[in-house]
Amino acid sequence: MKTLLRSVWVLLLFISAYHADVTIDGTIQHLPITELEYYEDKEAGLDLKQIQSQTFTPLKSKVASFGFTDAAYWYRFSFSSTEQAKAFHWWLNVAYPLLDELDLYICDKQGQLLSHRSSGRLHPFENREVADVNFLFKLDLQTTQQLYLRVHTQSTMQVPLRIQTTEDILEKQQFTLLISGIYYGFFLLIFFYNLVSFIYTRDRSYFLYLLFICSFVMFQLALDGLGIRFIWGEWKWMVLYSNATVMTIMTFSILLFTREFLKTNIYLPRVDKLLKYLAMIMFAMMILATFRPYSEIVIWIALAGIVLPPILLAIGIYTYKQGFDPARFYVIGWGSFLIGSALFAMNKLAWIGGYDFFANAQQVGSALQMLFLSWALADYQRQSEKEYVQKLNGLNRILKEKVDTSLSQVRQNDQVLIEKSRLAAMGEMIEQIAHQWRQPLNSLSLINQNLYFKVQLGTAQKDDYVDAHNKTNEQLQYMSQTIDDFRNFSQPNKDKEVFMLEEVIKSALNLSEGSLKYAKVKPHVFSDEEHPVYGMRHEMMQVCMNMIKNVQDVVLQRKVDDPWLKIYISNRDEEVVLAFEDNGGGVGEKVIQKIFDPYFSTKSHQGTGIGLYMSKEIIEKSMLGKIGVTNTKHGARFEIILPQINNT
Repeated sequence: MKTLLRSVWVLLLFISAYHADVTIDGTIQHLPITELEYYEDKEAGLDLKQIQSQTFTPLKSKVASFGFTDAAYWYRFSFSSTEQAKAFHWWLNVAYPLLDELDLYICDKQGQLLSHRSSGRLHPFENREVADVNFLFKLDLQTTQQLYLRVHTQSTMQVPLRIQTTEDILEKQQFTLLISGIYYGFFLLIFFYNLVSFIYTRDRSYFLYLLFICSFVMFQLALDGLGIRFIWGEWKWMVLYSNATVMTIMTFSILLFTREFLKTNIYLPRVDKLLKYLAMIMFAMMILATFRPYSEIVIWIALAGIVLPPILLAIGIYTYKQGFDPARFYVIGWGSFLIGSALFAMNKLAWIGGYDFFANAQQVGSALQMLFLSWALADYQRQSEKEYVQKLNGLNRILKEKVDTSLSQVRQNDQVLIEKSRLAAMGEMIEQIAHQWRQPLNSLSLINQNLYFKVQLGTAQKDDYVDAHNKTNEQLQYMSQTIDDFRNFSQPNKDKEVFMLEEVIKSALNLSEGSLKYAKVKPHVFSDEEHPVYGMRHEMMQVCMNMIKNVQDVVLQRKVDDPWLKIYISNRDEEVVLAFEDNGGGVGEKVIQKIFDPYFSTKSHQGTGIGLYMSKEIIEKSMLGKIGVTNTKHGARFEIILPQINNT
């Protein structure tokens, strides 16, 4: 009698527990497990025998998703197969790399245990049945079987299950690796582009953006399972704490970037304080995340991902309405990313379903964010350049006004005139630098856009990156050389020294390149060897700048066709002769005798009349030489004679 009752009990248990949910017939090599039952083990202490007697609940959604929980969840389904299906190798794929502990129990029809296998993020990677970012368990199709899967994790309780053949896994794995390569390659390109920009601009916006990129890539590597697969492996701290740490760094950098990029201290001072306090809170959370459990930190980060998007979007919209144009790309770019993050966070909290779509919402949002934020930074640089040029022009006008005022008060003081003339020349050079930089900045923009579109189209090759690097480096060196030339002029050594005349001519032409191009003047330098001279380099630089500026003004005023400037450097007896020739029509007979007089100018509106006078004073008093002017067939020839120095 007892034996009969026991048999009836086992039969009833089997009938209530066993459901042939899945039939594998071999016609489809990819079967999502949608007919699934689950049981919540709140104390996480039940074993297989105890769980078999429990009542399971049918899963209503397509993917098991229960948010953050301390409970262990048991999932149950049964499968059978046809003879055709047995020609393939089949696997159970748990496609969520962040699950900590997995225990798979395979039982026969009577509920007897056939095999037990363990896996999970906290288990050694080399112990997995297959070295894959997901958790794969090989299935035996010889008999109808019932599977129990126990999952316990600190991350969100999401368990997407599917049954696949080896061929299907390999095919999808290749596609996934291709997409991942493009995705991370895109991030790598964006990172180095902004790194170069940060090195040369030292703008905090770039630094905070780089911090965000690094933390986001680390988070994405962990989320995809590629980090533990290829980078940090079994490093325990990275497995347990890196996710929460990098997520807090992401949020921290977003808050600071918003303050810096949108200039909230100017447009929204009160909101700026709020963002500052939120950043401080996230910094404290970042410290806690390095040693506290993931489950304690990630809920707050997920909630922040839901609360912050409307706040940051509202700030972006407001600053755009206040006249900060780059904010429009911020609103679109960061809005796309933050909305994707919010959907991702709500999915993790089990507030919304749709694993396949919302699990990748953050990746889609981040790709859109990179696209629009690149435009935002480019637009920001364009506006900054425009504001910078306007400030330079304003400073130049103020500087000229101060020079004119000072000249009217101290006309009898030659030293003051020299100093003020030099300041005026500096103002002109600053304006020229701004004009000169416009072309290399445009070139850098074109290089960036060209490489970006090649990456987007998938046609980028290694040579494209090398070529972009070389061209970018060439433009940056050119801009750096301009600054070096200006520094040599604006911060001169007051002591006399020996210097090469050719180097001074080269620097003067570099600084004047923009204005010469504007006047369409073609400079030519004729020198068969180096010519050392003794004196003050910066004052000789000022003389050369005055000579070049004089030619530019003449050809513009007289509208000369195909203007040119020829500079000759040669030795004559024991002297060095420096000559400036042009085709501007020469100097009138009535003017040639007064051209070096103070305050004498043939420029009715903009001339001060001190440029050539200062040049004469410098050559005669500082350089111990002589200067004169004669007319040639095509124009004027200014000749400077300096004492020769032995080259040895």
